[in-house]
Amino acid sequence: MFSNRSDPFTLDVAYGPDIATIVHTPDVYPTGANITLSCSATSNPPVQFTWLHNGQPVSNSATFSFIASLNHAGTYTCTASNSFTGLTRNATKNLIIYAPLSKPTIVTSNITAVETKDFSMTCQATGQIHTYRWFINGVAPAGSRIQLSPDKKILTIPNLTRRDNKGPYVCEIENPLFSNRSDPFTLDVAYGPDIAMIVRTQDVYPTGANITLSCSAISNPPVQFTWLQNGQPVSNSATFSFIASLNHAGTYTCIASNSFTGLACTANKTLIIYAPLSKPTILTSNRTAVETKDFSLTCQGTGQIHAYRWFINGLAPSGSRIQLSPDKKILTIGNLTRRENKGPYVCEIENPLFRNRSDPFTLNVTYGPDIATIAHSVDEYPIGANITLSCSAVSNPPVQFTWLHNGQPVSNSATFSFIASMTLSGTYTCNAANSLTGLTRSATKNVIIYAPLSKPTIVTSNITAVETKDFSFTCQATGQIHTYRWFINGLAPSGSRIQLSPDKRTLTIRNLIRTENKGPYECEIQNPFYSNRSDPFTLDVAYGPDTATIVRTVDEYPIGANITLSCSSKSNPPVQFTWLHNGQPVSNSATFSFTASLSLAGTYTCSAANSFTGLTRTATKNVIIYAPTSKPTIITSNIAPVENKDFSMTCQATGQNHTYRWFINQSAPSGSRLQLSPDKRTFTIRSVTRRENKGPYVCEIKNPFYSNRSDPLTLNVTYGPDTPVIVPTIDAYPIGANITLLCSAVSNPPAQFNWLYNGQQVSNSATFSTITFLSQSGTYTCHASNSFTGLQATKDMNITIYGPLSRPIINSPNRIPVENIDTVSLTCNATGQVRTYQWFINNRAPTDNRIQLTRDKRTLTVGSLTREHEGSYVCEIKNPFYSNRSDPFTLNVYYGPDNAIILPKVDRYLVGTNITLSCSAKSKPPAKFIWFHKGKKWRPSNETLSY
Repeated sequence: MFSNRSDPFTLDVAYGPDIATIVHTPDVYPTGANITLSCSATSNPPVQFTWLHNGQPVSNSATFSFIASLNHAGTYTCTASNSFTGLTRNATKNLIIYAPLSKPTIVTSNITAVETKDFSMTCQATGQIHTYRWFINGVAPAGSRIQLSPDKKILTIPNLTRRDNKGPYVCEIENPLFSNRSDPFTLDVAYGPDIAMIVRTQDVYPTGANITLSCSAISNPPVQFTWLQNGQPVSNSATFSFIASLNHAGTYTCIASNSFTGLACTANKTLIIYAPLSKPTILTSNRTAVETKDFSLTCQGTGQIHAYRWFINGLAPSGSRIQLSPDKKILTIGNLTRRENKGPYVCEIENPLFRNRSDPFTLNVTYGPDIATIAHSVDEYPIGANITLSCSAVSNPPVQFTWLHNGQPVSNSATFSFIASMTLSGTYTCNAANSLTGLTRSATKNVIIYAPLSKPTIVTSNITAVETKDFSFTCQATGQIHTYRWFINGLAPSGSRIQLSPDKRTLTIRNLIRTENKGPYECEIQNPFYSNRSDPFTLDVAYGPDTATIVRTVDEYPIGANITLSCSSKSNPPVQFTWLHNGQPVSNSATFSFTASLSLAGTYTCSAANSFTGLTRTATKNVIIYAPTSKPTIITSNIAPVENKDFSMTCQATGQNHTYRWFINQSAPSGSRLQLSPDKRTFTIRSVTRRENKGPYVCEIKNPFYSNRSDPLTLNVTYGPDTPVIVPTIDAYPIGANITLLCSAVSNPPAQFNWLYNGQQVSNSATFSTITFLSQSGTYTCHASNSFTGLQATKDMNITIYGPLSRPIINSPNRIPVENIDTVSLTCNATGQVRTYQWFINNRAPTDNRIQLTRDKRTLTVGSLTREHEGSYVCEIKNPFYSNRSDPFTLNVYYGPDNAIILPKVDRYLVGTNITLSCSAKSKPPAKFIWFHKGKKWRPSNETLSY
């Protein structure tokens, strides 16, 4: 037997290129920088490289170098290709080239920066500018009044101020490699003019004075001034001088203007120029000054008069009777008096620089006549007396007198005499007249002459004097009667009920009283010289009847009783009696008797009348006649009482029933739920209950003589249905189970039942039976009703029917995971009525804290995966009746290689020794080995090397 072997043949496997990689270098460079780009890719045979710049070839080597210019910016692509494998791999790098930035300049929005207006500055520059920055006084801008555009190229200052916004301002531009700043820029803010101010000087000057007006206002640039007099230009300088004359008086306006800001402001000053004043004179309102009348003096003057002043006896006028006009030019004396207002009077005129006084002026006041006075004498005389009347009055000049009798002249002298007679009675008037004042004063005296008086008589207002009414006496007489006087029982009348007329002629007694007002009464008349009395007068007072009184007896009687009613009342003259029964006359005597019957019950009235006084008094008595009571019955508000609803019972009875009473279980009703009507006839139970309100109930009726009770009434309270109860309470069943559901509910009368499945009726009885299948899962409702109470109650039971579960499937990743790199998630996919998920790893529940389950435990996730997690994974699904497990899923994990181990560990050998080195490393899949000698790859080999 023979055999032979070929020479060994080693495959040179062409592969790659693998991922092309550009050696890590910066992406940003300045112009002039040396840039080298290097590309590598694992390949057999080695790859051919091509570099592209923005898609255009620039080199065919792995390394490409150049000096940076702006044209070199762009995308560089390394293309690595292997003609044997036909594969090409690309790597891309973007380069940005920056050139130095030129100095920026600040460009302003306006030629002039004006205070209170907005002002913008723009940072003007060219080049590769990434950012703009601003500095104010070397600091970044801050504050709400500094605003930057979105790219920060423009800085805007709203509402410029002269102090806060001078600067200097600097703008800076930047890119990642270069920056540059502008020259500082300082704002010259134009402002003003602020408030124009005229240098403080006096406002009043005499003619001939030297006057200088000077104006100032803060402004940048300085303001231009214009002076106006009464609106007309007079000077264009800040200072304006002149010699005062009356023509120079008026308003001077300083106008300060700034052509840059376009603003102007003004200041005003009013100048008054005064000349000397001439002597004033006093003019009077009338030729004659009359006492008690007003008199006016006017201060007449010419020139620039600012104020008028008056002097009386050298002093300023005072007192409420001295009045000055608003300008004090006119002095008015109200109600002149002879003593106080002679004067002398002087008026003075003045202005701020000059004054002058009038000559003195003295008043001659005419007055009177004062009150005319008749010399004191008596006013009343008897016939034949000697009478003298004398009159006087103070006056300037003296008065003229005239006497009048009842308006007719009788004398022109101050004194007048005569002998008294009845014809000379009357009014005597003394008239005193003054022709200059135009006044006349009068004095009056009444002279009365009396004769003897005749006897008076008493006249009454009514024929009969009636008690409680008013009664009047009048004193009837003729002659010169001055006064009337009355006497009762010889004494002057007193008390609030005695009233006299204003002239006391009539005496009235208010509300006559039988005992107090009989008299006798007398009246007397008088004048200053004579008197006389009437004859006595006595009153017979008619009164009553007083209150009618029925003799006290009981008000209530049984049938057949003997009843006597008796009435009395005081009266002058005696009264007449009448008895009425329910308004109908039954007797004309004071006493009335009868035997009780139901028809004689009612109201009995005693009427007592007096025809003289016209008064009638009545007394009333209600007589009640009672018969025996009949048995009452209880009537209910409803056919049947319903629990939790109100229920009423009425005590139905006929006859004379005074009171109603109720009994529950032979006791009086109590409790807040038991209510009686005001007359206690109706008994109401609020919210009836099945246990507490059965009874029995009895009602009783009563009057003062008889009583009776109803038959007992026991309540049959209807209630319910209460909440139904379903048995059994099991809510889950497997397919094919026999189910019987029984529903019950407490109710009176018994409840009627219906079964509903998902809202659809399935049974009309308390019991429902069925054999289960999947479509019968759902809500089963027991419906209980009571037609008497009108109530319904329901109880729901959710029943689930479970079928067998199909085998679950584990969803796994499409590739084998790598240790310490990948995370693995396994999902248990299943159909059917799955209640729970459970996992097993190598037939055990997972315990590693790196293994996490979702809330429903359907998905298992392994974090920080290691080779230890390899194994058999099984998921299990369950419901209350069935379970199933998935097929095992084997999890493989790629790992390694771990640290390589070279054997033997001998590191020294003699020259010529055959050496075999073996290399091993744990790895999945198995590791590939490459041996290197002095850093260079040494012939293809496997884990064993021999040489």
